[in-house]
Amino acid sequence: MYDFLLILILAALGLLAHVAKTRRWLEWILRSVIVLIALLEGLSVFSTSAELLMNPWTNAVLTWTMVTTLASLLMPVRKVFSLLFSGIDLLFSGQLFVPLIKKNIRVIEHFQQYKVFVPSSIPHLIALFIYISTIAYLLLCIDLEAFKMPYMPLPIPLVLGQLLSYNGIGLIILSFCGVGIFISRPFKIASQRLALVKPSKKQIGIGLLLIAGSFLYDYLWSLYTHGLPDQDLATKLSYYNSGTFAVAGGFTPSVILALATALCAGIGEETLIRGALQPAFGIVPAAVLHGMLHGQFAHAPIFIIQVALWSTFMGIVKRYTNTTTTIIGHAGFNFVSTFLFAFNP
Repeated sequence: MYDFLLILILAALGLLAHVAKTRRWLEWILRSVIVLIALLEGLSVFSTSAELLMNPWTNAVLTWTMVTTLASLLMPVRKVFSLLFSGIDLLFSGQLFVPLIKKNIRVIEHFQQYKVFVPSSIPHLIALFIYISTIAYLLLCIDLEAFKMPYMPLPIPLVLGQLLSYNGIGLIILSFCGVGIFISRPFKIASQRLALVKPSKKQIGIGLLLIAGSFLYDYLWSLYTHGLPDQDLATKLSYYNSGTFAVAGGFTPSVILALATALCAGIGEETLIRGALQPAFGIVPAAVLHGMLHGQFAHAPIFIIQVALWSTFMGIVKRYTNTTTTIIGHAGFNFVSTFLFAFNP
């Protein structure tokens, strides 16, 4: 419930950012809120709390977050972010090589027009603040000592209510509010901005290939993680997933859980990561956040990297198709894999 409430607050912040485009006073209120939160983070670093003083990792993360957050309020810094995000996206999307293929395109003009983060955009500023804060929160959840250990956390049975509120409805609401639904864009235009459009037969085929490709990718990773000295992380991940997706038993509840996981995680995560964030920050930053959002892997960083790399590939596919195509691949893969874990834990 706490996670869902936090998502609703962030969604409201996204809507206010779009309102602030035409109301200067609201923009400065939002800037003031960002400054206040950053200063509170800074005060936490200098807190007399013994627990904080004894945890240099916490202090380092809070200091980094405060400095980065305050710096992001400055236009020159946001221009640097724009150049960085755009440059990385040019490389990973393949757009860097377009001038070499199409001789009629001027190189400088092509690079100047390719921009995934707009420094002057207030919604993009708020999105950057949320992105930095989310990364910081996920970093704070990491126990550095445990992070080095080759184990997975104890499996906790997945709750359908959490799936529906947080992974499903919550992420979809956040995505639509982030693109300014009913303020900057009507519903239809907001859906197009999120690339939630009807897929062609070819795109459906690509989505189905993504399912097969995801299983192959997982299999290749398992060959690597099985071979890690004294770790066998692939087996431990299977045990963790089996416990997480365990149900009372039987075919019907397993199908229900698999469908709920596939639809909520597939639609919710793809709408947020691929639909809302990728056009604003680019393929790689969105994929990095996607990997870190899988907090259950905090004790086995190799799996966070695995998700982030897979997410990068999904981002490239989305760049040349749409979010609906990656939803087919993501949801399809989740459905089959979750069903296997739930039906035979």
